[in-house]
Amino acid sequence: MVAGLSDARIIVRHLLPNVITQAIVFAMSDVVLVILAIVTLGYLGLGVPPPTPDWGSMIFDGQTFITTQWQLSTIPGLAVVVTGLGLSLLGDGLADLLRPE
Repeated sequence: MVAGLSDARIIVRHLLPNVITQAIVFAMSDVVLVILAIVTLGYLGLGVPPPTPDWGSMIFDGQTFITTQWQLSTIPGLAVVVTGLGLSLLGDGLADLLRPE
């Protein structure tokens, strides 16, 4: 208790506004890294079992047809890039919106 304020009031009023923006950006970048890890494991054959579709396994399966059916590997790869970029921009936008002036 400092200056008669409770611990909860100090946390909510002074600490949380300065920490929340960094936490959101870190959480979004962490989600992007987890998605990339799952896609990489799927590409290597160590991810989700075969009946379930996975972006990594889609990229790997389409790799043999890259000269004739290039879209089989390109579209899942672009989906990974767009999802990662979108989540990064969302986290940055939320941080700008919530950042104390």
